[in-house]
Amino acid sequence: MTKTQRSGLARRSLAGVLALSAAVAMTTACAPAGGSEGKSATTALSLVAEPPGGMTRTFNPFSPTARWAAKSAMYEPLMIANPATGKDEPWLATDATWDAAGTALTVTLRDDVTWSDGEPFTASDVAFTFQLMIDNEGLVGPADEVLARLTSVEATDDSTVVLTFGEPFAPARDAVLAQFIVPEHTWSDVADPTTFPDENPVATGPYTVIENFSAQMYTLGRNPNYWQKLEVPALSLRSYSGNDQISAEVAAGNIDWGGLVPDPDKTFVPRDPEHNHYWWPQTRSVSLQVNTTKGALGDAGVRRALSMAVDRERIIDQAVWGKSDPANATALPEGGFSTWLDADVVDEYSDAVTLDVDAAAALLDDLGYAEDSDGVRHAPDGTALEYSIVIPTGWSDWITAAQVVAQDLTAVGVKVELQTIAYDSWADEVYNGEFDMTLYGMPSSPNPYSFYLGAMSQETLAPIGTQSVVNAHRFADPEATQLLQDYTAITDPDAQVAAMAGIEARFAELLPLIPLYNAPDFGLYTTTRFDGFPNEDDPYAPLSLQLPQKSLLVFPHLRTV
Repeated sequence: MTKTQRSGLARRSLAGVLALSAAVAMTTACAPAGGSEGKSATTALSLVAEPPGGMTRTFNPFSPTARWAAKSAMYEPLMIANPATGKDEPWLATDATWDAAGTALTVTLRDDVTWSDGEPFTASDVAFTFQLMIDNEGLVGPADEVLARLTSVEATDDSTVVLTFGEPFAPARDAVLAQFIVPEHTWSDVADPTTFPDENPVATGPYTVIENFSAQMYTLGRNPNYWQKLEVPALSLRSYSGNDQISAEVAAGNIDWGGLVPDPDKTFVPRDPEHNHYWWPQTRSVSLQVNTTKGALGDAGVRRALSMAVDRERIIDQAVWGKSDPANATALPEGGFSTWLDADVVDEYSDAVTLDVDAAAALLDDLGYAEDSDGVRHAPDGTALEYSIVIPTGWSDWITAAQVVAQDLTAVGVKVELQTIAYDSWADEVYNGEFDMTLYGMPSSPNPYSFYLGAMSQETLAPIGTQSVVNAHRFADPEATQLLQDYTAITDPDAQVAAMAGIEARFAELLPLIPLYNAPDFGLYTTTRFDGFPNEDDPYAPLSLQLPQKSLLVFPHLRTV
């Protein structure tokens, strides 16, 4: 398996998959907001952000099992791509500039940042982090996808780092700037960083003091040396068993930020219109992901027919209470990719994502997938088009969407049965390529490159039995691969957009993933104890807690009431 296949890009798309549903598990006896343990419990901001099941004390940001706080409250990146503004927000770095050849990226750092133990943050820490990842293949981070292209990383002074690449590779800037940084003075003594739990992190982020920790909850206190002003004294995070229990806790006023309730205009806001709020911008999409190694599902014509058979409006009405829009054939929602989206491509391939059951059935007939007396279509070799669609238990929105998909496809002779299984089992089956169908959440990204790279490039294709988060559907197209490679050498923004149009068209033609609906970035909050949250009137940052790193943009804005 290549470094690209195990990249931070892959893990970021996992976070996209978890955008709603991986917010997660707890016992029914939940304490009031902020919890009941720890010296800051009564004033802690209560969040819904952790995945299901019991929690282990792992804050190693390179670990795929790290706690949510590791990369969203503790370790910080050089810059944060802000989908709410479309800008890169300077964070640990203030500037990043390519040289004329497009091979050397000079990154300028802040000079007012210290680690939580009081040691100064310098360029040596940045250089050390990248070298650590190069030397330890098992470490996963956003920059993983570009490490093989690096020829050197040098701290030229305390506030400057120069990263040199063997050839121009425009996406490297985003990957480098998204990389979280670890301290050289503590990590240089770690024997094996791939297994290091990092139970008591030293980091630059806003909340680094672990005041208490159990399998069901933990509380984080403020970093005493944080480089920005913070008013909220602590964070409280618990484990939940699914959306239904989260909904109950939100409705009871036990959660300050995060979670999901059904139809919030009816079930949440009216309970306390002055304080209860939500904001669900559409910056990503959800697609039907089919395993293209499974016979007919590898046929682009079949995938197009499946796409035309699905009632997207019914999915939206039932799964997200009508608060979304159908996805277009590029899978790029205008809300997150307005500067990239090519209107001509959207129009040309609109039929592929428009409900037309008769056309879907006729296309399957023309492709030779005849429907027998049992109502199930068969391939020319006699193989029945019978599949399962697997969704993690408790992911109520995806379960509802999958039910609609199963009903609609079965109606055109493609028999689909819904199965719900534990998240760990789902991840194991899907990422190893041992599944028929599931749903896929687009990763959060500043541009479409990483999404399309995972969707249809030979670079991200892995054999069955080898984990691949971004390309679990096992699809690769030589033409798309070349288009993506050509894109990486382009540094002019206008030329990048023009090149991306060709990539969008290739995706819409092949449908390696079948776009269903724009995924709302679910975000709820109550202002009874804290305010300053981003919202539709003040969209300074995303509100969703399931977008890695983005909460770092919010913490400095929050105020106690």
